[in-house]
Amino acid sequence: MSQNALIYTRVSTKEQAEGGYSLSNQDKECKKFAIDNNYSILNVYEERGESAKTTDRTELQKLMKYCFQNKKDIDVLIVWKLDRLARNMEDFYSLTNYFNKLNIRVLSATEVNGESATEKLTRNMLGAFAQFENDQKSERVTAGMKEAFKQGNWLWKTPKGYTRKFGMVIPDPETAPIITKIFEKFSTGLYQQTQLIKYAEKNGIKMQASTMNHMLRNPFYIGYMVKGKWSEEPIRGSFEPIVSDKIFNKVQAILEGRKPIISGYKRNNPEYPLRQFITCPNCNQPLSGSPSKGRSKKYPYYHCYNKDCSINFRIPVDRLHKVFVEYLKEIKPASEFLDLFQLTVEDVHNQRTENRLNKSNELDKRLIKLKETKSKLIDYKLDGSISQADYTFKSEQLNSQIKEVEYELSTLSDTEEDLTKCLKYTCNVVANLDEVWLNGSLDIRQRLQRLIFPKGLTYDLSNFRTAEISSLFKIIGTLKVPSYNMVLPGEFESPSTP
Repeated sequence: MSQNALIYTRVSTKEQAEGGYSLSNQDKECKKFAIDNNYSILNVYEERGESAKTTDRTELQKLMKYCFQNKKDIDVLIVWKLDRLARNMEDFYSLTNYFNKLNIRVLSATEVNGESATEKLTRNMLGAFAQFENDQKSERVTAGMKEAFKQGNWLWKTPKGYTRKFGMVIPDPETAPIITKIFEKFSTGLYQQTQLIKYAEKNGIKMQASTMNHMLRNPFYIGYMVKGKWSEEPIRGSFEPIVSDKIFNKVQAILEGRKPIISGYKRNNPEYPLRQFITCPNCNQPLSGSPSKGRSKKYPYYHCYNKDCSINFRIPVDRLHKVFVEYLKEIKPASEFLDLFQLTVEDVHNQRTENRLNKSNELDKRLIKLKETKSKLIDYKLDGSISQADYTFKSEQLNSQIKEVEYELSTLSDTEEDLTKCLKYTCNVVANLDEVWLNGSLDIRQRLQRLIFPKGLTYDLSNFRTAEISSLFKIIGTLKVPSYNMVLPGEFESPSTP
C-alpha cells in the first residue's frame, strides 16, 4: 500500500536559489527516493535563500503547520540530507521530535534511515557533524571579521553621515556636512539636543533623542571604531573623519557636564522674549507672559504667576521692552572704553602667548607619557602579568586622564583663533546692544540677555536690579589702565546662529 510523503528542500543563499541547480538536484533525488520506496508525493516545499541556523523559515513554518493540520494523511517527510532540515543539534532534535509526535518519519534521500541502534547513532552523528561544520564556518567568519575590523574596516551599517561606495565607507556628500554642523553647533554650548534634532529633520535627517545622544558620543566621527568585545581599545578606522578632535572633545565636555550649555527658555513665544528672565520685585519669581482681554482685543502682559505674591505685579509687554532697550543703551560702554579694552586685551594676549605655549608643551609631554603607560599596560595584559580586573581598572583610569589632558589641550587651542576678528565683533555687539536686541530673533534676544545678565533682572516699575552682570561688562566698566591680571572673556560668545 502506497504511503504519502512531503518533500522539503533548502538552499542557504539567494545566489543558489536564483541559480536553481542545488534545489533542482535535491528535488530530483528526493522524488527518485519516493518513487523507489513507493511513496506518493503530496507536496514539495522549497526554501530559497534561507539559512538553517534557525527554524524561523518561511517554507518550514508552512510545512510544520500543514503537517499538524493533516497529520493523519502524511507518513514521511523526505529531505535530501538531514542538514537541510537543521544545522544545530538543538533544532535537529526539536524538529525530529515534532514530526515524530505527529507519527511522521523524517527520511534522508542520501543517508541512512534505519531504526537500529547503530543507524540511529549514525543519524545523530550526522546531525552533530552538521552543527560542527556550521560552528566552524561561524568561527572562520567571525575571525575574518575581527581581523578586518582590526585593520580599520567597518563591517556593519554605516552611521548617519556616511555611506558605502564600492565596499568602502566614505562621507555621504549630502548628509556629512549636516552631521558636521550638528557637532559644531553643540560644541558652542548654545544649542540643546532637541534643537539639533529639529535642525537635522529640517535638513532631511530623521532621528530620535537617543540616536542624537549616541551620535554625539560616537568616536566614529573622528575616525575611531568601537565594537563591543571585539577590541578593548578604539581602533583607528580606514575612513575619513568628518568631525575634528577639537570639536569632538568640546562636545564630550558638554555631555559630561564639564562645560555649561547656554540656551534660551524652552517654552518660547516670540511675543515674550523677557519671560522667565525678568523677575517680580516682590517675590523674586520669574515673570510669565500672556494676553489680557481688553474691550476690543487682547493685550500682551508680563505678570507674576505666584499666587502667594501680594502685589500681583503686571506690566504691558511694549512698556517693559521699551524700558529694557533704554537700559541696554545706558549700560553699553562708551567707545573710548571699548577701544582701550581692545588694546588691553591684545596686549595681555601677546604676553600670555608664551605661557600658553609652555602649558601646551607640558600637556603634550604628559599626554605622551600617559599613552606610553597605556601601551605598557596592554603588553602586561597580553603576557598575562596582570589580571583582567586590574587591567580594566587601570585602563579606565588612564583613559579618563588622557581625555582630561586632551580636553585641556583643546581649550588652549581655542585662544589661537583670530583674536582681532573676535574682539572687533564682540566690541561691535557691545557697542550696539540695544539695536542687536531690537533686531534679533527670539533665540538671539534670549541668549544675549543671559550672556549680559546671567542671573536675570528685576524691574520695580522704575529701576532694573540685578545680582550679577557678566565679567565682560565688569572689565570694561572698571577699566582705567591695562591690568595684566585680566582674563580674556570666555563667556561672551557670538549671539548669532553659527
